Amino acid sequence: MSSRPSRAHGFRPDIEGLRAVAVLLVLAYHAGLPVPNGFLGVDVFFVISGFLITGILVRELGSTGTISWARFVGRRIRRLLPAAALVLVVTAVVAYLVVPGLRRREVGTDVAGAALYVVNWVLAHRAVDYLAADSTPSPVQHFWSLAVEEQFYVVWPLALIALAWGVRRLRRTQRAPSPAAVGGLLAVIAVPSFAYAVWLGAVDPARAYFVTTTRAWELGVGAGLAVWAHARAGRAPAPAADLPAAPDAPTGPLATAAVGWVGLVAVLGSAFWLPPHAVTPGPWTLVPTLGAAAVLYAGWAGVPTGPVRVLGAAPMVWVGGLSYSVYLWHWPVVVLADWAADGLDPWVRVAVVAASLVPAWAGHRFLEAPVHHSRVLATRTRPVLGLGLALSLAGALAAVPLLRVQSPFRTAPVAGSTPTPDALGAATLGAEPTGDASRFAVDDWEWLTPDPQLAGKDRPAADVDHCQVDRLAREPVRCDFGDPAGSRTVALVGDSKAMQWLPAVEALAARHGWHVVTYGKSSCAFARGHAQQAGEPYEQCDAWNAGVMRRLRADPPDLLLTSSYATTAWDGGRPSRDALVDGLAARWSEVRALGVPLAVLGDSPLSPDDLDVCTARHPHHLTLCSFDRAPAVEGSGLPVQRAAAAAAGVELVDLTDWICPAQRCPVAIGHVTVHRAGDHLTATYVRTLAGVLGRALEAHLGERAGLR
Repeated sequence: MSSRPSRAHGFRPDIEGLRAVAVLLVLAYHAGLPVPNGFLGVDVFFVISGFLITGILVRELGSTGTISWARFVGRRIRRLLPAAALVLVVTAVVAYLVVPGLRRREVGTDVAGAALYVVNWVLAHRAVDYLAADSTPSPVQHFWSLAVEEQFYVVWPLALIALAWGVRRLRRTQRAPSPAAVGGLLAVIAVPSFAYAVWLGAVDPARAYFVTTTRAWELGVGAGLAVWAHARAGRAPAPAADLPAAPDAPTGPLATAAVGWVGLVAVLGSAFWLPPHAVTPGPWTLVPTLGAAAVLYAGWAGVPTGPVRVLGAAPMVWVGGLSYSVYLWHWPVVVLADWAADGLDPWVRVAVVAASLVPAWAGHRFLEAPVHHSRVLATRTRPVLGLGLALSLAGALAAVPLLRVQSPFRTAPVAGSTPTPDALGAATLGAEPTGDASRFAVDDWEWLTPDPQLAGKDRPAADVDHCQVDRLAREPVRCDFGDPAGSRTVALVGDSKAMQWLPAVEALAARHGWHVVTYGKSSCAFARGHAQQAGEPYEQCDAWNAGVMRRLRADPPDLLLTSSYATTAWDGGRPSRDALVDGLAARWSEVRALGVPLAVLGDSPLSPDDLDVCTARHPHHLTLCSFDRAPAVEGSGLPVQRAAAAAAGVELVDLTDWICPAQRCPVAIGHVTVHRAGDHLTATYVRTLAGVLGRALEAHLGERAGLR
């Protein structure tokens, strides 16, 4: 993606055509066309880049004994930064105009990360950050692959320079390192990277997708081919594809052509089909990457009957020449058009992707190509390095206005102090929450706490303090709240939908002298049997459940409270609602058999993740952001909890009427924002539910709840 072969060493139409295949697959995938794995085009780009850039490096290493890192970086700057900086600046300006509310801050963070070529790590953190559950695709998300490449090409030339220095010191010779030594160094980088990709892809695929350490091996595939080709031919990777085959090629023309065609079929076939649960990067990523390497090998060998017959066609070469610019422009155009139109119909999305070719062509014609092929800049390394610094700073500075956006909401009264929780939120509904709708059907609140634009950060201490272990953890972590010397111990156990009740439980603990302990795990219900996640067995949840029960048996609490969002469990072959009902009932009965009173806190209604977007667009008409109660309840974990509670004969505390007291659930009640992104309640609103929860527990459990 990031380089084209030197004109001095021949034009490779097959490479341009392979670039065209890669970018067209990505475009088809982002356009919503039936190319389910079109994102693998990026993996093809990695192989091409590894092949071309390493060819340049080993040629210089062989002729001079070392590498000029400054000249190498200068070439990358001329090739990449002008077009990238233009896209980032334009994206930042348009995002400021069309992205609503404080979502612009997230875009600003990404633009700055992209300008500094670290956005892949920003996205990797967000992918596993529970606080970022409401994140939407960034208009510069596609810069992650450019960041991976450039990070690799900071390390790889420096590693080669260090290798050359070491060879000179050990052998006391000016000769360049042998291809075998270069290949060995590459293996030290690529083999562990592949192993790490296989491991992390299995346990945390969201993070594995973005990080450089799981992608370096893909660049290494192309790099390895370049090193091998350099050793076989005694020169840089192939001249023009219409020249005779390399005399040192190990296969004959027919076999070489067949290898190339099989490789092209592998690239295209993997874009349309992979096993249902294949994870990339991982073992299945070998199909498109080795396929791309096979195509490059056939082109290097120069066989005219290979894939170059198709890839070298004029339209393919033209698209390949535009591929970098097309890749840069298409995704911001799609995402920003989606924001501007508040959603795109499928065929409109296809049209928008097609329209992105216009700015891509213009950027390539009038900026990218002139700078890249400038004879003046090619001979001036220091000015080019200065240009690179200036362009990176320009991209980062374009993010500043996005980062400084302010919310339209006030979080405290204009005059006087903010009322206490027992005079806010649910406390304003009285004993009959479904009564007068005027108490919560308000369009324009004078003030709201927390700010609806920042409600996602209003979280319970068990979440913020990392007491809730992540999806990969198998062992439970206990956290303590309330009175350490309290006469009663109350355990709160479950997933994040259980932990969201902690603020109310803490308020009750302060009133009644409770010692509160929590055991929380992301996306894991407190149930027997086998959990599932994304249609697969969730073994870490099963192990965590067993660990929690060991601790409860060793030190039983006086009361256990639990909740969860889960709607299915694993029945041995598929996700099943009945399996979860049975598992919940069995676990709750097991706890009661220990002599521990148990109450199930009914799951809160399923809330939209984009309420902050709606409130940003309608800050003075908030009733437009309310949502229907019936589907919100049906989509939550409450129906399953009701069935399991009936089966086990345990108490279910359903506070839905105090969360959604009408047919449409409001954004705010009593000056308090009710929901936060990721289908949770704000900690502030839960705190106002303390009195309601206390009365419900007393009614259901009496003295066993420790409330009398």
